[in-house]
Amino acid sequence: MKVVKWGIVGYGEQLTKRMLPAFKKIPEIEISAVCCSKEERAEQAEKELGVRGYSKFSEFLSNSEIEVVYIATPHHLHVPQTFKAVDAGKNVLVEKPIALSVDGAHKLIEAVKRKGLKLGVNFPLRHHPALQELKEKIKTNELGEPTQVYIYLSRKKIPEQNWWRDQFHAGPMCLMDLGIQGIDLVIWLLGRKAQELSVLGLGGKDDESLNRAVIVSVNFEGDNQGIVNSSNLGIGGHNLVIVQRADEQILVEMNWPEGDGIFKIRTKTEGKVEEKKFDALDLYQLSLWNFNQAVKGGQEYSPDLDQTYLGVEVCCCAIESLKSGKVVKVGEVLRVTGSRFKE
Repeated sequence: MKVVKWGIVGYGEQLTKRMLPAFKKIPEIEISAVCCSKEERAEQAEKELGVRGYSKFSEFLSNSEIEVVYIATPHHLHVPQTFKAVDAGKNVLVEKPIALSVDGAHKLIEAVKRKGLKLGVNFPLRHHPALQELKEKIKTNELGEPTQVYIYLSRKKIPEQNWWRDQFHAGPMCLMDLGIQGIDLVIWLLGRKAQELSVLGLGGKDDESLNRAVIVSVNFEGDNQGIVNSSNLGIGGHNLVIVQRADEQILVEMNWPEGDGIFKIRTKTEGKVEEKKFDALDLYQLSLWNFNQAVKGGQEYSPDLDQTYLGVEVCCCAIESLKSGKVVKVGEVLRVTGSRFKE
């Protein structure tokens, strides 16, 4: 069994509550170093993990043992940190979003291709058992051609002092943090090219509406539609995925990442309800395991780079649509959309 050595960047809640327990369940992964910008946090992480702690990113990257870098830092740091890690010859798994602009995403992907390295974005919902089942049914045409995919994602309101509230560093939260997960699911489930979209924001066209709630409606090739409703004002952890076709509707209710881990699958035409339970930690574990396998050469990672880029592009087009109040064609927003964001 080949063990791959990983280095971790960032030591916040995403790592300590979710990813670190998942790391510990995978024997093929060894955490060999951790990096935090604050020296006291680096010392804390070093003590708690029992590995070398760094406060300087350049020194962390000079550690020749590290094969994969996992980045869980504020969004505006994803592009510069990933660039530096790739330049140092490291494979990278980064938290969503990969970038706050199409320009940043494009340059990162091109750099990775030139280096022949692996780059992945952590979208754990792709590994949800109910959604895996839906994807397989769509892929094998068991469901027939879906006409619409509707996704509702919610979380509890983020405290004002949290960096997620700062669009300069995080981008619009309902798009670049929560909404991009739903957009990724729509792209993945339909497997088609997005053509155009429109957006409604709670509170109008101001920046703060993108931190409250948004509804993104995307038209895909083949007359398919994806609708993503992303809310920062919800009860938290109650999420819906609905796949609609001419004569059938399948609804998946998920309590994730908060809640009891129960999910329900309702099939409208058959009138049946399946209720199952899963460990949310499994989603993070599967994401890590799959990327580790990709690095070892065993398989490709999901999402691939084209889908990763499209997710950022759709989010950037959504910002343009909200600001202009118009339908925006995907593929035409190739400038650095939202250049007010720090990246």
